[in-house]
Amino acid sequence: MTETPATETPAFETPAAAPPAVETPAARPGRRRRVAALVTGVVVLGVLAGAGVWARSALAEADRETPTRYWEAAGKPAPLRKTPDAVPANELSGKLLPVPPGYVLGPDLDADGNNFFIAGEKAVEGFKESRKGLSSSDRKKRDEMFAELKLKGLAGRTYADRDGAKMVAEVRIMQADPKAVGKFSEVSKKVLDQLKDGREAPKVEGFPDAKCGLFTVGEKKEAKIESVFCVAVEGDVMVTFRAYGPKPLSQSTAVQFFRNQMSHLKSPGESA
Repeated sequence: MTETPATETPAFETPAAAPPAVETPAARPGRRRRVAALVTGVVVLGVLAGAGVWARSALAEADRETPTRYWEAAGKPAPLRKTPDAVPANELSGKLLPVPPGYVLGPDLDADGNNFFIAGEKAVEGFKESRKGLSSSDRKKRDEMFAELKLKGLAGRTYADRDGAKMVAEVRIMQADPKAVGKFSEVSKKVLDQLKDGREAPKVEGFPDAKCGLFTVGEKKEAKIESVFCVAVEGDVMVTFRAYGPKPLSQSTAVQFFRNQMSHLKSPGESA
Protein backbone atom coordinates (compact mmCIF):
# COMPACT_ATOMS: atom_id res chain seq x y z
CA MET A 1 0.00 0.00 0.00
CA THR A 2 1.14 3.55 -0.64
CA GLU A 3 0.52 6.73 1.23
CA THR A 4 -2.16 9.02 -0.13
CA PRO A 5 -0.63 12.42 -0.92
CA ALA A 6 -1.23 15.02 1.74
CA THR A 7 -4.42 16.91 1.05
CA GLU A 8 -5.91 19.88 2.81
CA THR A 9 -9.03 18.65 4.55
CA PRO A 10 -12.09 20.41 5.90
CA ALA A 11 -12.00 21.09 9.61
CA PHE A 12 -13.51 18.23 11.55
CA GLU A 13 -15.47 20.02 14.21
CA THR A 14 -15.83 18.70 17.71
CA PRO A 15 -19.51 17.87 18.07
CA ALA A 16 -21.73 18.53 20.99
CA ALA A 17 -22.84 15.63 23.10
CA ALA A 18 -25.32 13.31 21.43
CA PRO A 19 -28.95 14.14 22.19
CA PRO A 20 -30.83 11.69 24.38
CA ALA A 21 -32.51 8.82 22.62
CA VAL A 22 -36.17 9.25 21.91
CA GLU A 23 -38.50 6.36 22.53
CA THR A 24 -40.02 4.87 19.39
CA PRO A 25 -42.95 2.52 18.85
CA ALA A 26 -42.20 -1.18 19.03
CA ALA A 27 -41.11 -2.46 15.65
CA ARG A 28 -43.38 -4.88 13.83
CA PRO A 29 -41.74 -8.13 12.59
CA GLY A 30 -42.01 -6.97 9.00
CA ARG A 31 -40.43 -3.65 9.86
CA ARG A 32 -37.59 -5.34 11.74
CA ARG A 33 -36.76 -7.34 8.65
CA ARG A 34 -36.85 -4.24 6.47
CA VAL A 35 -34.56 -2.39 8.86
CA ALA A 36 -32.21 -5.38 8.95
CA ALA A 37 -32.02 -5.15 5.20
CA LEU A 38 -31.40 -1.43 5.39
CA VAL A 39 -28.54 -1.58 7.85
CA THR A 40 -26.67 -4.08 5.70
CA GLY A 41 -26.61 -1.50 2.96
CA VAL A 42 -29.69 -2.15 0.87
CA VAL A 43 -31.36 1.18 1.43
CA VAL A 44 -28.30 3.35 1.22
CA LEU A 45 -27.30 1.37 -1.84
CA GLY A 46 -30.82 0.50 -2.89
CA VAL A 47 -31.17 3.53 -5.06
CA LEU A 48 -27.99 2.43 -6.79
CA ALA A 49 -29.07 -1.18 -6.84
CA GLY A 50 -31.83 -0.13 -9.18
CA ALA A 51 -29.05 0.97 -11.50
CA GLY A 52 -27.11 -2.19 -10.81
CA VAL A 53 -24.46 -0.48 -8.76
CA TRP A 54 -23.20 -2.32 -5.67
CA ALA A 55 -26.31 -4.50 -5.89
CA ARG A 56 -24.53 -7.82 -5.56
CA SER A 57 -23.15 -7.36 -2.06
CA ALA A 58 -26.12 -5.43 -0.72
CA LEU A 59 -28.73 -7.95 -1.80
CA ALA A 60 -26.61 -10.88 -0.68
CA GLU A 61 -26.81 -9.60 2.91
CA ALA A 62 -30.33 -8.20 2.80
CA ASP A 63 -32.07 -10.97 4.73
CA ARG A 64 -29.79 -11.19 7.75
CA GLU A 65 -31.42 -10.30 11.06
CA THR A 66 -28.07 -9.67 12.75
CA PRO A 67 -25.69 -8.02 10.30
CA THR A 68 -22.17 -9.22 10.93
CA ARG A 69 -20.70 -6.00 9.58
CA TYR A 70 -21.68 -4.26 12.80
CA TRP A 71 -18.70 -5.70 14.59
CA GLU A 72 -18.38 -3.21 17.43
CA ALA A 73 -21.25 -4.66 19.45
CA ALA A 74 -19.54 -8.03 19.63
CA GLY A 75 -16.33 -6.44 20.82
CA LYS A 76 -14.44 -7.69 17.77
CA PRO A 77 -12.89 -4.69 16.04
CA ALA A 78 -12.49 -5.14 12.32
CA PRO A 79 -8.96 -4.78 11.02
CA LEU A 80 -8.19 -1.18 10.16
CA ARG A 81 -5.67 0.04 7.63
CA LYS A 82 -3.42 2.82 8.83
CA THR A 83 -2.64 4.18 5.38
CA PRO A 84 -4.94 4.48 2.37
CA ASP A 85 -4.62 2.03 -0.48
CA ALA A 86 -3.53 3.56 -3.73
CA VAL A 87 -6.42 4.39 -6.04
CA PRO A 88 -6.06 5.67 -9.60
CA ALA A 89 -5.50 9.41 -9.68
CA ASN A 90 -8.72 10.75 -11.09
CA GLU A 91 -11.20 13.53 -10.59
CA LEU A 92 -13.88 11.38 -8.95
CA SER A 93 -11.75 9.80 -6.21
CA GLY A 94 -10.51 13.30 -5.44
CA LYS A 95 -14.07 14.22 -4.47
CA LEU A 96 -13.95 11.83 -1.51
CA LEU A 97 -13.17 13.44 1.83
CA PRO A 98 -9.49 12.84 2.70
CA VAL A 99 -8.98 10.84 5.89
CA PRO A 100 -9.34 13.45 8.68
CA PRO A 101 -6.93 13.74 11.62
CA GLY A 102 -7.75 11.12 14.25
CA TYR A 103 -9.15 8.70 11.69
CA VAL A 104 -7.79 5.83 9.63
CA LEU A 105 -9.27 3.83 6.79
CA GLY A 106 -12.04 1.58 8.08
CA PRO A 107 -13.41 -1.87 7.20
CA ASP A 108 -13.69 -2.95 3.60
CA LEU A 109 -16.84 -2.25 1.63
CA ASP A 110 -17.22 -5.87 0.60
CA ALA A 111 -14.99 -6.85 -2.33
CA ASP A 112 -14.38 -3.25 -3.33
CA GLY A 113 -12.03 -2.56 -0.42
CA ASN A 114 -12.03 0.54 1.75
CA ASN A 115 -10.70 3.07 -0.75
CA PHE A 116 -11.71 2.48 -4.35
CA PHE A 117 -12.63 3.87 -7.74
CA ILE A 118 -14.52 2.04 -10.50
CA ALA A 119 -14.85 3.52 -13.96
CA GLY A 120 -18.42 3.73 -15.22
CA GLU A 121 -17.96 1.30 -18.10
CA LYS A 122 -16.33 -1.26 -15.83
CA ALA A 123 -19.10 -0.91 -13.24
CA VAL A 124 -21.78 -1.46 -15.87
CA GLU A 125 -19.96 -4.48 -17.26
CA GLY A 126 -19.60 -5.94 -13.79
CA PHE A 127 -23.29 -5.62 -13.10
CA LYS A 128 -24.28 -7.18 -16.39
CA GLU A 129 -21.90 -10.05 -15.77
CA SER A 130 -23.40 -10.70 -12.33
CA ARG A 131 -26.98 -10.51 -13.54
CA LYS A 132 -27.10 -13.06 -16.33
CA GLY A 133 -30.27 -14.98 -17.12
CA LEU A 134 -32.55 -11.95 -17.50
CA SER A 135 -35.41 -12.13 -19.94
CA SER A 136 -35.10 -10.18 -23.17
CA SER A 137 -37.57 -7.57 -21.90
CA ASP A 138 -35.64 -7.15 -18.64
CA ARG A 139 -32.37 -6.83 -20.51
CA LYS A 140 -33.92 -4.15 -22.69
CA LYS A 141 -35.10 -2.20 -19.64
CA ARG A 142 -31.71 -2.58 -18.02
CA ASP A 143 -29.88 -1.33 -21.08
CA GLU A 144 -32.25 1.62 -21.42
CA MET A 145 -31.68 2.47 -17.78
CA PHE A 146 -27.91 2.41 -18.17
CA ALA A 147 -28.17 4.52 -21.31
CA GLU A 148 -30.17 7.11 -19.37
CA LEU A 149 -27.85 6.96 -16.36
CA LYS A 150 -24.68 7.66 -18.37
CA LEU A 151 -22.62 6.39 -15.47
CA LYS A 152 -19.19 8.03 -15.31
CA GLY A 153 -17.82 6.28 -12.27
CA LEU A 154 -18.10 5.17 -8.66
CA ALA A 155 -15.82 5.77 -5.70
CA GLY A 156 -15.93 4.89 -2.02
CA ARG A 157 -13.96 5.19 1.18
CA THR A 158 -14.45 4.14 4.80
CA TYR A 159 -13.18 5.91 7.91
CA ALA A 160 -12.83 4.81 11.53
CA ASP A 161 -11.64 6.27 14.80
CA ARG A 162 -8.07 5.24 15.53
CA ASP A 163 -9.25 3.10 18.43
CA GLY A 164 -11.73 1.40 16.12
CA ALA A 165 -14.52 1.55 18.67
CA LYS A 166 -16.52 4.77 18.46
CA MET A 167 -17.72 5.30 14.90
CA VAL A 168 -17.24 4.02 11.39
CA ALA A 169 -18.24 6.18 8.42
CA GLU A 170 -18.79 5.00 4.86
CA VAL A 171 -18.97 7.32 1.86
CA ARG A 172 -19.95 6.23 -1.63
CA ILE A 173 -20.26 8.58 -4.56
CA MET A 174 -21.69 8.08 -8.02
CA GLN A 175 -21.13 10.44 -10.93
CA ALA A 176 -23.63 10.25 -13.77
CA ASP A 177 -26.13 12.28 -15.77
CA PRO A 178 -27.45 15.07 -13.49
CA LYS A 179 -31.11 14.30 -14.23
CA ALA A 180 -30.66 10.60 -13.55
CA VAL A 181 -28.72 11.35 -10.36
CA GLY A 182 -31.57 13.56 -9.19
CA LYS A 183 -34.11 10.78 -9.79
CA PHE A 184 -32.04 8.24 -7.86
CA SER A 185 -31.64 10.69 -5.01
CA GLU A 186 -35.38 11.27 -4.71
CA VAL A 187 -36.07 7.53 -4.64
CA SER A 188 -33.45 7.06 -1.94
CA LYS A 189 -34.95 9.83 0.19
CA LYS A 190 -38.41 8.25 -0.02
CA VAL A 191 -37.03 4.89 1.07
CA LEU A 192 -35.28 6.51 4.02
CA ASP A 193 -38.56 8.15 5.06
CA GLN A 194 -40.32 4.78 5.00
CA LEU A 195 -37.75 2.80 6.93
CA LYS A 196 -36.19 5.20 9.44
CA ASP A 197 -37.18 4.87 13.09
CA GLY A 198 -39.46 7.29 14.91
CA ARG A 199 -36.79 9.78 15.96
CA GLU A 200 -36.44 13.12 14.25
CA ALA A 201 -33.64 12.96 11.73
CA PRO A 202 -30.83 15.52 12.02
CA LYS A 203 -30.48 18.32 9.48
CA VAL A 204 -27.31 19.04 7.55
CA GLU A 205 -26.41 22.70 7.95
CA GLY A 206 -25.70 24.36 4.63
CA PHE A 207 -27.24 21.53 2.63
CA PRO A 208 -31.03 21.82 2.93
CA ASP A 209 -31.69 19.22 0.25
CA ALA A 210 -29.71 16.52 2.06
CA LYS A 211 -31.78 13.80 3.72
CA CYS A 212 -30.82 11.73 6.77
CA GLY A 213 -32.46 8.94 8.75
CA LEU A 214 -31.75 7.29 12.11
CA PHE A 215 -31.76 3.53 12.68
CA THR A 216 -31.00 0.96 15.35
CA VAL A 217 -29.95 -2.64 14.85
CA GLY A 218 -31.98 -5.27 16.68
CA GLU A 219 -34.85 -5.05 19.14
CA LYS A 220 -35.34 -1.63 20.70
CA LYS A 221 -34.41 -2.61 24.27
CA GLU A 222 -31.51 -4.83 23.21
CA ALA A 223 -30.15 -2.78 20.34
CA LYS A 224 -26.43 -2.19 20.67
CA ILE A 225 -25.72 -0.39 17.41
CA GLU A 226 -27.09 2.85 16.03
CA SER A 227 -26.58 4.28 12.58
CA VAL A 228 -27.17 7.43 10.57
CA PHE A 229 -27.88 7.27 6.85
CA CYS A 230 -27.74 10.33 4.59
CA VAL A 231 -28.07 11.06 0.90
CA ALA A 232 -27.43 14.23 -1.06
CA VAL A 233 -26.61 15.46 -4.55
CA GLU A 234 -24.09 18.06 -5.64
CA GLY A 235 -24.18 18.72 -9.38
CA ASP A 236 -23.79 15.39 -11.17
CA VAL A 237 -22.57 13.53 -8.08
CA MET A 238 -24.76 11.61 -5.66
CA VAL A 239 -23.38 10.90 -2.19
CA THR A 240 -24.63 8.11 0.05
CA PHE A 241 -23.32 8.11 3.61
CA ARG A 242 -23.57 5.74 6.54
CA ALA A 243 -22.11 6.17 10.01
CA TYR A 244 -22.53 3.53 12.69
CA GLY A 245 -21.26 2.63 16.12
CA PRO A 246 -22.18 1.45 19.61
CA LYS A 247 -25.04 3.20 21.39
CA PRO A 248 -25.23 6.04 21.97
CA LEU A 249 -23.92 7.13 18.58
CA SER A 250 -23.24 10.86 18.43
CA GLN A 251 -25.58 12.13 15.74
CA SER A 252 -23.75 15.44 15.64
CA THR A 253 -20.43 13.71 14.95
CA ALA A 254 -21.96 11.67 12.15
CA VAL A 255 -23.77 14.59 10.53
CA GLN A 256 -20.72 16.84 10.79
CA PHE A 257 -18.66 14.18 9.04
CA PHE A 258 -21.23 14.05 6.24
CA ARG A 259 -21.30 17.84 6.08
CA ASN A 260 -17.51 17.89 5.76
CA GLN A 261 -17.78 15.46 2.86
CA MET A 262 -20.38 17.61 1.12
CA SER A 263 -18.33 20.76 1.70
CA HIS A 264 -15.26 19.07 0.24
CA LEU A 265 -17.30 18.02 -2.77
CA LYS A 266 -18.66 21.51 -3.26
CA SER A 267 -15.43 23.41 -2.59
CA PRO A 268 -12.39 21.12 -2.25
CA GLY A 269 -9.96 22.29 0.42
CA GLU A 270 -12.41 24.57 2.21
CA SER A 271 -13.56 23.96 5.76
CA ALA A 272 -17.15 23.12 6.59
